[in-house]
Amino acid sequence: MKTQTLNVTLLAAGATIHGDLILDHGLSSFGIVDGNLISNAGLLHVGLGGMVKGTVQGEHVRIDGSVEGDIRARATLEINGRVKGNIFYCGTIRLGPRAAIDGQLKRVSRELTIDAPAADGDAKLQSPVHGKEKAAPADVPPSNVQHLPLSAANN
Repeated sequence: MKTQTLNVTLLAAGATIHGDLILDHGLSSFGIVDGNLISNAGLLHVGLGGMVKGTVQGEHVRIDGSVEGDIRARATLEINGRVKGNIFYCGTIRLGPRAAIDGQLKRVSRELTIDAPAADGDAKLQSPVHGKEKAAPADVPPSNVQHLPLSAANN
């Protein structure tokens, strides 16, 4: 039987980070982040009392605190806090009784990957199935994520 380790970073209440936080595992933040939060796998949780002033990107995203910036969730998204920004999600979304959103909700395709910006500054979207490339729509900001992994069930 294969054992799987669970890696989660905790940012406690009273802690403040100025700058981007990029993780390959989960995060639970009860502090203040003045920058982008990016988690490639696991749960990205902004806890009660936690605040993010920047973009939040993750596989499974749960917002109980407040976010001033866009949110991108690749699998599940649960909001029971305050969001001031646009929300892009691929899987399921759940809004709790305390959810407050000042922005747009937009469901996006799970089959697209976001490549790093080209030399001319334009991001390119590419379908992993067909390999066709097209210009990114104006509402998709550039991302530093090289490849958004698809789950084995979608292959």
